Amino acid sequence: MKNKKKFLVIGNPIKHSLSPELHQYWFDKNKINSEYKKLKIDHRQIKKILNKIRKKQIEGINVTIPFKNLVIKYLDILEGDAKKTSSVNTIYLRKNKLIGDNTDVYGFAFGILKKIKTKIKAAGIIGAGGVTSSIILALIKKGVRKIYITNRTFSKLKVLKQKFKGMIFPIKWNDYLKVFNEVQILINVTSLGMQGQKDLKFDFSIFDRKINVVDIVYNPENTRFLRDARKNGHKIFSGLDMFIYQAQKAFYIWNKKKPKVTNVVYKKLRKIIND
Repeated sequence: MKNKKKFLVIGNPIKHSLSPELHQYWFDKNKINSEYKKLKIDHRQIKKILNKIRKKQIEGINVTIPFKNLVIKYLDILEGDAKKTSSVNTIYLRKNKLIGDNTDVYGFAFGILKKIKTKIKAAGIIGAGGVTSSIILALIKKGVRKIYITNRTFSKLKVLKQKFKGMIFPIKWNDYLKVFNEVQILINVTSLGMQGQKDLKFDFSIFDRKINVVDIVYNPENTRFLRDARKNGHKIFSGLDMFIYQAQKAFYIWNKKKPKVTNVVYKKLRKIIND
């Protein structure tokens, strides 16, 4: 039997990641001789880890917070949505070139936006981290033309405004109450609420209940942000859907096989989250 192909997800923190469980399930289901692990690193280790792909010691790497932008300078080529977002979450080798791709746009589009029946004219985003540009691009592809974004560090919003000209309307942290009532979808893109992080506390009581509320955090699936939204009568969407679909595309990029998203997948992941 050939040696197992090795895959990794890198990040910091990394404990919350369910990528090994999901990809390993798909590897086994599709009879692909591979193993997938997670590794907590700091920014000084990025180049060393990526060189293992060049040396063919590792087949592919997924990237989570906070390295989705930082990995780019070590790559040779950006593919697909990575070019427009400057955010990479999937890395592999092709013809001795290190390729960076983005499957988060696909994950948000097919995991979340496809399930929302409301016509979205305007969106509200909380947070300006590495995945925010992916959420923005998915919204723009959906036809959204006005995107309000708030972030504690206001200067980060200027970069997004420049990247997506005419689409982004930066809002100071304490001013979001004035505009978020205009949106049809409100998305938490911060890591607040994630396993080991503080909760995101948000007062939904003044907002129209027709607003769809999304949290891209998936572990835990039922965050404080979503619980508060549900109490106010909003339709809510967890980050688990986005997580599964971004992984589906990454799996396809590496293996040229599209794994099935089934109820078994959701049950397995929810069991791990809730144990």
